[in-house]
Amino acid sequence: MNSEKLKEVMECAFNGNDKERKRASWILHHVSDRRPEVFYVKEKMMIDQLERTKTQAEIRFILRYYSKYRLPRHQEREGLLTDYCFNVLMTPQDSVVPRVYSMSILHKLAMRYPELAHELETSIRWALENGSAGIISRGNKILQDLKRRQLI
Repeated sequence: MNSEKLKEVMECAFNGNDKERKRASWILHHVSDRRPEVFYVKEKMMIDQLERTKTQAEIRFILRYYSKYRLPRHQEREGLLTDYCFNVLMTPQDSVVPRVYSMSILHKLAMRYPELAHELETSIRWALENGSAGIISRGNKILQDLKRRQLI
């Protein structure tokens, strides 16, 4: 992947108008599926963008990436991502997809930091009360895995 082209697409995804953000996020989604490693060096930019997102497309791209691929390696960025994901999970009016991705990210983080498991369990149980089929399905799978691993 040409790093200048990637930089240009990320610029559109994170700073363009709504149409540019949506189209560029779609492109990034497909690039990440083929070459997730090219985003390792974009970690700071992606985590920082969570505080400035303007479209669901950006949120979906970033959260999907971290739910499928490598979590941030920097402790402060991990903390920002953790806080963001708990906030998304606990906001019932948010779209289903970011909430499901957030659960998956928090599950991965709980594997790294077992002390998060009980807070994740509480949050998932709360989200399940009025959750969609996708939230209920993912939440129950994560709870089963946490129990199997004896983290809750």
